[in-house]
Amino acid sequence: MKEVLWCFTYIKENTLGENYKEAYKLWRERNPKTRMNIDAKALLNQKNYILKAKRITAVEIDQIKENIRLKKGMTQKITQME
Repeated sequence: MKEVLWCFTYIKENTLGENYKEAYKLWRERNPKTRMNIDAKALLNQKNYILKAKRITAVEIDQIKENIRLKKGMTQKITQME
């Protein structure tokens, strides 16, 4: 569940929009052998279910966002060093 939200949040933070196809590509890269039968639309439905049914807490969502901000900050520092 967290992985699905992480991918959607990462794409949203980095592209200033929610592109479910890009989120699916990222999720598939990170999970190449998980749920091989799922497509982009089904993954979007999964994310919507997780949020609507409150299968993950607000604290966990905040942790995901913080994790993405830290990852983004580290990437920017590495790019600046080059």
